[in-house]
Amino acid sequence: MKIPVFLLLVFFLSIPDVWATKISQQSDSTFILKGRVIGSDTNDPLANASIMVEEMSISSVTNQDGYFSIRVPSSTRNLQLVIRYLGYQNRAIPVITLIDSPNNHILLTPSPIQLNEVLVVSGDGRNLVREALERIPQNYATDPNMMIAFYRESVEKGNNYISLVETVLDIYKASYRSYNNDQARIYIGRKATDITPRDTVLLKFQGGISDALMVDIAKNPEIVFGSDGAEYNFHIEGLININNKPHYIIDFSPTAGIEEILFRGTIYLDAATLAFARMEFNMNVENRKDAASIFIRRKPSKMRVEVTEASYMVNYTENEGKWHFNYSGTKVSFRVRWTNRFFGLFSTAYTIRSEMAITDRYNDNVIKFPRRERIRSTDVIAEKVEHFLDPNFWGAYNVIEPDQEISEAIKRLSGKLKRRNE
Repeated sequence: MKIPVFLLLVFFLSIPDVWATKISQQSDSTFILKGRVIGSDTNDPLANASIMVEEMSISSVTNQDGYFSIRVPSSTRNLQLVIRYLGYQNRAIPVITLIDSPNNHILLTPSPIQLNEVLVVSGDGRNLVREALERIPQNYATDPNMMIAFYRESVEKGNNYISLVETVLDIYKASYRSYNNDQARIYIGRKATDITPRDTVLLKFQGGISDALMVDIAKNPEIVFGSDGAEYNFHIEGLININNKPHYIIDFSPTAGIEEILFRGTIYLDAATLAFARMEFNMNVENRKDAASIFIRRKPSKMRVEVTEASYMVNYTENEGKWHFNYSGTKVSFRVRWTNRFFGLFSTAYTIRSEMAITDRYNDNVIKFPRRERIRSTDVIAEKVEHFLDPNFWGAYNVIEPDQEISEAIKRLSGKLKRRNE
């Protein structure tokens, strides 16, 4: 019942060779639409807002600063770009008005809930969650499909990024009615790192892509809830609008007296179908010495690791009556202390983040990947991609716009790479 996020800490030896798949340029004429999504009530940027082209499967999300960029074919110029965010009214904007207009500030208006007397808006939510788990086979895709995704993972040491990895992925998304696992393979990717022999350890993040898919709780509910959620308390906190529809807000936490490391968080259930629309949750790892064993595969005997945070988020989108995995994010923070250095008084803080956004989805040529091409849970993605060198690297593919901190880190890390190559 634990999210299998594995981090491997080993002594620095050398930086291994890497490989990358070469991108083939797409010839279709496209436009890049840019903007920033802001809440009209707060003037604050809205992070992870959903950006979609109506009648098409092209999508993206806003970054932490509320910015987005999305590349669309010229055939969409007469369609609408739809922006969605929980608690706000959808906003539809003609694509043609965004072309060659990069400084768009798009305001979303809070969406009041029109209460329906048949909706229960407070009290015990256990039965709702159990029914939601039972309805997964009918609420989510019956057949497997193919997806294109953008994936980013970062490693921070203290306040500095020491590694950034970005990839475009092909994904085989298995049916929600089957026990088959999802599969992913790297189509193209790049990295920027600043891990040198001066570092005490080389930090390798294993399983980032696999775990980003495992966070799809509708596909893998047993990871959090076991068979029926019996180890948790559930409480209905009220209603909120998502995609102009009412959703239950249900908080959950482990039942008192359970000593096992479990989860706590918030579930957003579509009130009409009881589909999981969104879930934000974290492990109760605070002050737990046994939490490190969940994340650390192997470490030197004199290294002490304290996990300080392990949080997750997953978001879904609805299309033609079926719900689809759309975005996931993870954050794991921990402190490392050596018992044989300075009497163990000093520690180093690390944070590892990942996010995956589905940018396209299609139902033709649905095939599983050859075993040699699949990403495994033990793979270190930074070892499978090339460095940040080509400014036109992504070609016609959609990516999550980097926020300011990541942009600065890319410049710094890439600058060091260039100086080392000169």
